[in-house]
Amino acid sequence: MLTLSLLFSLVSPQEPGDLDLVRKAETARTTVVAKVQPSVCSVMALDSPGGGSGVIIDPLGFIVSNFHVVQKRGRPKPGAKGAKAKRDDDPSNKVMKIGLPDGKLYKADVLGIDPGSDLAILLLHPRPDGKPFPYSPLGDSDALLVGETVFAMGNPFLLANDFTPTLTWGIVSGTHRYQPGGGNRMLVYPDCIQVDAPVNPGNSGGPLFNERGEVVGINGRITIRDRGRVNTGVGFAIASNQIRNFLADMMAGRHAEHGTLDLNAWFMKSPGETEPHVIVQSTFADSAAAKLGVEIGDQLTLFNNDAVKSANQLATLVGVLPADCWVTLGYRRHLGNGGFGDERRVWLRLRTLDTGSSRYERFAKVEHRKLSRVALSRNVGRSGDPVDGATVTLTGPKGEKIEMNRLGDRLRWTDGKITLVRLGKDDGFQLRDGRSTGLSDDERQKLDREFLLNPWLWRGKDRAKALAESTLEGGVQALGRPAFRFRIPGPSEYEVYYFEDGEPAGYSYRDPLLRKLVDLRAVGEQAWIITDRSELSPGWKLAVGYDPLPDAKLFERPAQ
Repeated sequence: MLTLSLLFSLVSPQEPGDLDLVRKAETARTTVVAKVQPSVCSVMALDSPGGGSGVIIDPLGFIVSNFHVVQKRGRPKPGAKGAKAKRDDDPSNKVMKIGLPDGKLYKADVLGIDPGSDLAILLLHPRPDGKPFPYSPLGDSDALLVGETVFAMGNPFLLANDFTPTLTWGIVSGTHRYQPGGGNRMLVYPDCIQVDAPVNPGNSGGPLFNERGEVVGINGRITIRDRGRVNTGVGFAIASNQIRNFLADMMAGRHAEHGTLDLNAWFMKSPGETEPHVIVQSTFADSAAAKLGVEIGDQLTLFNNDAVKSANQLATLVGVLPADCWVTLGYRRHLGNGGFGDERRVWLRLRTLDTGSSRYERFAKVEHRKLSRVALSRNVGRSGDPVDGATVTLTGPKGEKIEMNRLGDRLRWTDGKITLVRLGKDDGFQLRDGRSTGLSDDERQKLDREFLLNPWLWRGKDRAKALAESTLEGGVQALGRPAFRFRIPGPSEYEVYYFEDGEPAGYSYRDPLLRKLVDLRAVGEQAWIITDRSELSPGWKLAVGYDPLPDAKLFERPAQ
């Protein structure tokens, strides 16, 4: 009894203030758990009592889970032939049943999938009463610190028949871990969070929360070693910021694909070198990097803004990016005498690391993509009041200049060679050498498209109105940041890009004068112009002003 009393005195708070701190921490934790618990769900196939977990991230009922939770069972194995290789156009179920902590079962459509990194988006069927669903927002996984408290929720072993989720608690054991996947380039966890919070079968697809109740990861796999499928204290969650890179594609109903450099690299010593480097070992025949000069034996030094330090780190940097991303690659040519030349840097577009999307078309219904637009554009137009006067100036790396001025429903566009003016909806003229003529059909179309799609010409509620009839088309990377592509109704390829915070990210349309698809992307003052999805012109500067502009001076007609 003496020994137990001494032990109790060592582990118990000795001062009233210490006990108050413990109680406050406990109250804060249980309050957060009670807040997020209604958003955690069980995800099950219609014809099966088993399944995994998920979390609602939007009040309209969008759920994030694992791909392997919604994956069809009994699919042919890669390389199977004959009857065993019967074609299956979609690797996922169409509809799943969802158990919410209110004890009720709902149905949800499987919208989009990302087999590469084991993700899926589902959309709950509306509630009979029309009320919104409880939800928990995505947090910032890059802000996580090793040792930080996190907790996992889900339905391991289907313990909760009423779908009340099980809670486990622990710390972040490691960040930016790389976990290889299975066959056919699937279920790779290139940038995951390692946790010691117990995660078991049934937790797959469930959320990992930080102490603020934000979803910082999706639990998906465990290290089991010799303990069967029972938790060993080493679990892995897909980072929320990686999810953001593929969220818009999945919410648009797409089969999201990851990018690839189309080369293999090892961390090794080259002949004559004393220090190991990341060295190119092989390249594919159509590798974009090889076409730009990267050869076997070269040292890779830089990927975007990160110094390349290991092969696993490079796999992580590439693996979290979607296909068609534009990236910078730094390399040093192997000189053949044990040394390397000076660093060279090239821009290239990541090819598709195909995980099956090439075998079928996958796209959500229009009504679903409209709901996705509502969910992802809530912040558009929230900041700033509508202002008539707007000036947008683009300055190119060689001094090229494009300037646009808007006043009400009027617009002047000039690139130094030609000036086009829109007065009202139908009236306009062009200026050449001080002489005015009427606009051609192509010039009028260009002005109309620029006026409609350039998000920097608009502000406040006007931006939101411009998206009112749009649908979510998918995602896009704007200078390294994920953004959402909204398709505007029209006879051409009209798209406007916005970031999660509601700020403009760019726009694209088919230019009737250039006869090319023109794509402008910008973050702050930095901008790119891409034509026909294959020609990149980086190094542009974007300047935007919203001061009211004098009508008479800006749009006064020249003497005839």
